[in-house]
Amino acid sequence: ENLARAYRSVGNDDQSLHYWTQALSVQQQLIQQQLGTPQKMGQILTEQAQAHSRLGQYQQAIVQLCSPVGGWHRERLETGTETEPEIVMDCSPRSAVGIAQAEGDIFGEAAAWGSLGEVLRLQGRYDPAQWSLEQSLTLADSLQHGPYIAASTQSLGNIFMQRSQTSDRRAQDAQQRGNQRIVRDQSNIALEHAQTALNYFEQSMAATTALPQMQVQSLLSMTVLHHRTGNQAAAQEDYQRAEALLNQLPASRAKVYSLLDLATTFPLTQSVQTTGNPTPQLASNAPSTSLCFERSSDQPSSIDPALFTQQEALLSAAVDLAERLGDYRAQSFSLGQLGRLYECRQNYDKALTITHKAAWAADQDLRSPDSVYLWQWQLGRVLTQQGKTEGAIVTYKKAVNTLEKLRSDILTTNRDRQFDFRDAVVPVYRELAGLLLDQVPPSTLVPPEAQDTTAKIDDALTTIDSLKLAELQNYFGDDCLVFAATSSDIDNQIQGERTGIFSTFIDQNRTAIILTLPNGKQRIEWLEMDEAALREQVNTFRIELQRSLNYLDNYDLSTAVSLYDELIAPFLPDLETAEISTLVFVQDGIFRSAPMAALYDGETYLIEHYAVATTPSLSLNPLTRRRLSPKILALGLSNSVVANGRNWSALNGVKQELNQITRQFPGSQQFLNEAFTRDRLRQALQDDEYSVIHLATHGEFGAEPQDTFLLTGDGDTLTIGDLERAIRQSGTAQTIDLLALTACKTAVGDNRSTLGLAGVAVQAGVRSAIASLWSINDTSTADLMTTFYQALNQPDRTKAQALQTAQLSLLERDDVFSRPGFWAPFVLVGDWQ
Repeated sequence: ENLARAYRSVGNDDQSLHYWTQALSVQQQLIQQQLGTPQKMGQILTEQAQAHSRLGQYQQAIVQLCSPVGGWHRERLETGTETEPEIVMDCSPRSAVGIAQAEGDIFGEAAAWGSLGEVLRLQGRYDPAQWSLEQSLTLADSLQHGPYIAASTQSLGNIFMQRSQTSDRRAQDAQQRGNQRIVRDQSNIALEHAQTALNYFEQSMAATTALPQMQVQSLLSMTVLHHRTGNQAAAQEDYQRAEALLNQLPASRAKVYSLLDLATTFPLTQSVQTTGNPTPQLASNAPSTSLCFERSSDQPSSIDPALFTQQEALLSAAVDLAERLGDYRAQSFSLGQLGRLYECRQNYDKALTITHKAAWAADQDLRSPDSVYLWQWQLGRVLTQQGKTEGAIVTYKKAVNTLEKLRSDILTTNRDRQFDFRDAVVPVYRELAGLLLDQVPPSTLVPPEAQDTTAKIDDALTTIDSLKLAELQNYFGDDCLVFAATSSDIDNQIQGERTGIFSTFIDQNRTAIILTLPNGKQRIEWLEMDEAALREQVNTFRIELQRSLNYLDNYDLSTAVSLYDELIAPFLPDLETAEISTLVFVQDGIFRSAPMAALYDGETYLIEHYAVATTPSLSLNPLTRRRLSPKILALGLSNSVVANGRNWSALNGVKQELNQITRQFPGSQQFLNEAFTRDRLRQALQDDEYSVIHLATHGEFGAEPQDTFLLTGDGDTLTIGDLERAIRQSGTAQTIDLLALTACKTAVGDNRSTLGLAGVAVQAGVRSAIASLWSINDTSTADLMTTFYQALNQPDRTKAQALQTAQLSLLERDDVFSRPGFWAPFVLVGDWQ
């Protein structure tokens, strides 16, 4: 134990973990000889877990601390009132928490819950982290144990600090969409979270008068929060107090990280003008990589020479101390941050040399490789600035490969960390794809035999596809259902089919449209338009389509024509030559919210010439040809209800919709209004096998997974995750060919909400889904879906062709239902065959 603590104090967590493992083994032997105690074993498990956590091995730490039975979940309390479901976490009796509870060891239980909360916080799983830390704080308060109180309150402060930053960014995104209500709400939430965080940090300060390291961390966090809330005087005072305390810290990894945090936080206390909202993330385990760059930008911001000198001095001191300690992980972050500082100063030669050293140091610490991709990415950026494109591409590919290996730890973070993912992970993929596409001549149909060019296009498409998978995993926070197909599987999907694949890739100032044909030929066109202008154009296109729902309104199709000219027209000769009949779109960003079927050439819509489908990723899973005749489980809500704190209007056409659909197919079953409950859905799936689940009810695809839900007939909510669990538990996932959601909607201009739409089939565990981009409260939906299922029952029709038939059935009518607002919102997602 003493050796383990000694190695921990000098930052050698590998050796520390080694000796904690030995100590645990010895304690187990002593227990067998009736000389040791389970209580001691539980305490060693907590120490061992902390070592795993410092090495970035969070899952191992969670197993040691709790090994939650069935994971953590929420349960509704039987109180008779509408309250938030309580989090429940049942720990294994062999875990640190379980042993402490069995032995009545309050100190051990407080330490284990606190350690578990910190690990979950570092993973970004803030709800269970907060719950765990509150358990620890309650026990620590009962013991009046200052260090435990300080640790729990500091971690809670970090949680609310991150939530404040997340809400602030949500407000910024809403500002871009012009949604002032969300801007106001999220800004208020950000301020509330910031104040809560400050309160927790002040509690931590009061409990840690003898622990300068913890005080430094709290003071630096308070510096950031005071800066964000506009209290610059308090920010500078807290920073100076932290700086003064630094001299009291012993030589350790903790001191190295404090130096890095000081360097990162220093610009906030100076009168330096920067654009954007600098919000460095402070963390004791992995210091911030945010130093001098604006958010979501690869352009260095202006740095005052005096400010640079002070930051350089702090970072150099961190490098020196890390090297003296022989701490490769601390060296990696220190050198990497220093290299980034030189990158921002555009001293690329020095940045390259130092970043190479950072990457080397990260490679020495193979048990915690989570920093490796940061320095590979940084090397790629520097090489790009030096004009060394081939070297940059090689290095970027290494960064992406590293991220793929770390997928479960980095990409599947909790919703509160999604903005960090957007800033710290997404650019790696996008910058690599951009570099690769820059090597391909535009407006040229590239044949398969042009192997060098084809390889670059394929590499770019693979990178874009990997990004889309990563975005879905990050959105849903769960990678258990994401299985990437092989390249041969993907080739088999379109070989022999008259299917053209359109992939879009939105860069900051332009957009690539890539067509892949069944004969292997490919073509790239660039749309020279910045992201903001593109977003406005796509939003206008959709808004005008929705306006057509009101028969009293005139609607403008000029944007539909413009988008057709930009996205489809350049490829028409290639589509005609290849005799393409189905177009599948693998969409990026804002394009996911646009119904491609309604693109207009001035006389006809795209759906009049091609069946149209969309898929979040070609490599998501091999497509399987549908052979089953539809057998439908149909559930719907036609009544008005109050649910989720809102009034939901009646869906008058739902009863007709369910009757018309189930009447067509023997063995189908329907549940309407009060008969449609979560339990009834689960039971029906267990009692019989269905090929189609049809849900005609209010639903929303939100910016966060918990905001993506359907309403049941009893006013409850059903998330896509709930649906997936019901399907999985019934054992019928392999038989379900289609999920239909006919009264859902996504917010205009919200890129995040469309991720829920894009991944609905994947997350629900079915082959494909039909969903609506906006809700239509009319009998037109019943007519469209009736025609769709009739066409789907014909063995020679694909799902995309069946939907095309159904949409044309409305378009060709002589009444108001021919307007695009009634048929355009229905999109087919996933397996289009």
